[in-house]
Amino acid sequence: MKQRKLLILIFLLGFFPMSGVHAQIAKMVKVGKAEARIYDHGCQSEDVYEHSMVAYYRGSYVTFSDEYQTMWPGGLLKSAGLLFGARNWVDTTGHRWDAYVTGSCTRKRELDIYQFAVPDEEGYYIHRYMRYPLPQIIIDGIHTEDPFPTSGDEVAPEKIWGTADIMVESNVRLSMGLDVKQRVLAWSQPGHDDYVIWDWTFVNTGNVDRDDAIELPGQTLEDVYIIRVPEAAINGTGSNKVFPTFAGTTKKENPDTRLSYPQDDDSLRIDFVTPLRAGGLSKDSYGFNVSAGQWTILNGARFGGSAVLFAPKSIDVPQNYNPSASVAASNDPAQPSMHTSLLAEPSWIILNNGVIGDFPAATSSDHLFAYEVMVKGVFGIDPSESNFQEAYYMDSLYDVYDTTASGAKTYYEQPYDRWGELDPARGYAYASDNSWMRFDQQSHFSIGPYQMEFGDTLRYVYAYVGGAISRKTSYLLGEAWNNDEAASYSWLAGLDSAQMVEELKKRDPIFNVYSTALSPIPTVNDIAKGLMVATGKDSLFNNGMNAQRNFNMNYDIPTSPAPPSVFEVTSAPDMIRLTWSYKPAYEPSSSDLAKFKIYRALGGYVYEKQGTIITGDWQLIDSVDGSARLYEDTDVTTAFDYYYAITAVSPAGIESGIFLTMAEIAANLQSYPVIDYLDSIRVVPNPLNVNASARSRYSEGDGLKLTFVKLPPECTITILTESGKLVTTINHTNETGTEIWEAPGATGQHIITDSDQLPASGIYIAYIRTPDGKSISRKFLIVR
Repeated sequence: MKQRKLLILIFLLGFFPMSGVHAQIAKMVKVGKAEARIYDHGCQSEDVYEHSMVAYYRGSYVTFSDEYQTMWPGGLLKSAGLLFGARNWVDTTGHRWDAYVTGSCTRKRELDIYQFAVPDEEGYYIHRYMRYPLPQIIIDGIHTEDPFPTSGDEVAPEKIWGTADIMVESNVRLSMGLDVKQRVLAWSQPGHDDYVIWDWTFVNTGNVDRDDAIELPGQTLEDVYIIRVPEAAINGTGSNKVFPTFAGTTKKENPDTRLSYPQDDDSLRIDFVTPLRAGGLSKDSYGFNVSAGQWTILNGARFGGSAVLFAPKSIDVPQNYNPSASVAASNDPAQPSMHTSLLAEPSWIILNNGVIGDFPAATSSDHLFAYEVMVKGVFGIDPSESNFQEAYYMDSLYDVYDTTASGAKTYYEQPYDRWGELDPARGYAYASDNSWMRFDQQSHFSIGPYQMEFGDTLRYVYAYVGGAISRKTSYLLGEAWNNDEAASYSWLAGLDSAQMVEELKKRDPIFNVYSTALSPIPTVNDIAKGLMVATGKDSLFNNGMNAQRNFNMNYDIPTSPAPPSVFEVTSAPDMIRLTWSYKPAYEPSSSDLAKFKIYRALGGYVYEKQGTIITGDWQLIDSVDGSARLYEDTDVTTAFDYYYAITAVSPAGIESGIFLTMAEIAANLQSYPVIDYLDSIRVVPNPLNVNASARSRYSEGDGLKLTFVKLPPECTITILTESGKLVTTINHTNETGTEIWEAPGATGQHIITDSDQLPASGIYIAYIRTPDGKSISRKFLIVR
């Protein structure tokens, strides 16, 4: 049965021998708010790699935890598949396939025989090019920057397209006989650091393996479709789910424009996910991650999506990065030609319903069915098996348009206000009541068809985009909402309730349908909170339009100035000193820089609020002339943690990215050593409240600390419990008056005992002894 064939992974064939298996290599695109991990083979499979493909966390939403290194749950894009289909394809054995599909899906482990990386003439599988040297960030002598350069890295602005800060490039090959050049670009300056752009070039080479021989010379690829399958997981795990939709036309200058088809030339073609409400709760959960259990922080209010920036009407398009008049004219505003949003494990691309094991060969009919899905989505599918109920549900949500360049029918999912109309008719007060709705959703959108003669080239450009209210707003608004004061928060105070409802409807059309069915019925407090959360969609669309216009401008948006090559923060008595410099080849002239901006955060580098304790609130504390290379911060206090960043500003007012130099470990004001007067020694804070400190010093770069101040230049600090049990011994030899108790040799960790334990609540005694035999004791309290 056709339904049974859905369970076979469509592109797992056994007739493409490969020589050797290449271990995949990844490069980070990490210059802005949106970050991406790029693999040389072009696949971003969840089961192969634990890392999110695109994260959107710095200055936005994330809970730093033991999972931080996986960028989860701060991700926007969890994984992504890229599939290619063609009609009447002939393989190397001479067998003709009615349809053949190849590539990678989001759950496939074995990649090497279908989509794989090939080295360039220098032997590299992947390159990372920077416009300038990545800054070295040195905090009290400790380097905190990511390694650069590594193999395949170089500072080479002449190789980067347009004005991008970074470009990652690799060569990918498909078993269909397509060579793919993967280029990923990102910018650091505000307004353009919320998206990452993929610029793909596909060439019909007829080469199906790693050697240089052409196995399929002269073969035409008929009716080629390319389908992108991103899996979004924007709000972490648990019961807070996301709502997939597609925006056909969203004009920035007219926010009231309703979604419509076909798209016009000034439109944003973006498939995106938005948070939705869940039932069975005591409060309206829009923007709230239910699984986190913290009603005071709206940690589920991100929006993320894939924007199609360029999809050609035909293959006759210049393949450099210059979107000249001919390139712009070749853009097809009706593409993507198919769009679908489904459960995270769409069965038509999952092997044996997700079971990893031996791969059975897929038959011609399996490929043909998959190809039809690429052309039409799930339109017309009416399976009887429960695994496919999501497809059945989607069946009535489609409109059909004759809008492609070829005049073929195309299938678009209805905008999600249509979902809102249908759900109540099905008995759902909440979209999340659908059993197939999950916190991660896969969207499917394909472009095509194209006729690719042997040697022809096709270009396809898209961006992954994020949008959200700030992390600070998520705390302050959440706190106001929890206190029934959201309607008075910020600019919401200038709107009456009717205005709030109308503004919310513009951004959340289903609210109009659901408002009377929700339980509890949304109050003005809920509506105000929902409106502020929904402005994250405004940010998403604005950032997506910036990406579109960046492409339309030949990737030639104004260049931001380079950040300093070296940024050093040094703790000293009475001040914290900031110095910066450029490598000689990148030293800016007096006409290149107007000034530097100095930013500082207290207690952590990520915003956190617990009661009256606020940490990680980055503030501009000063600006200095472009010729300056030194700043001394004297407005500092002993025993507090200070984090710094510096940006360069051009005469035109364009600022370099703050995240390029943001320090992720703290500097602390030192004290002068005391030679003869040990009575001045203090332990701060005293008491140390672990719960409060977890908030006041909450970041991966800093932990729970006790600081000893006014020490002699050299001494031994022995810490005992009140009963006399040894906790730890600290040798103070830095010749300042300050010493910090933390994990040995690992700045930024929790205070820890010699037995690798966090100290329990209780009274502790510190014995301080100098080399000449003088000593004194200090008691302090730890509260857990």
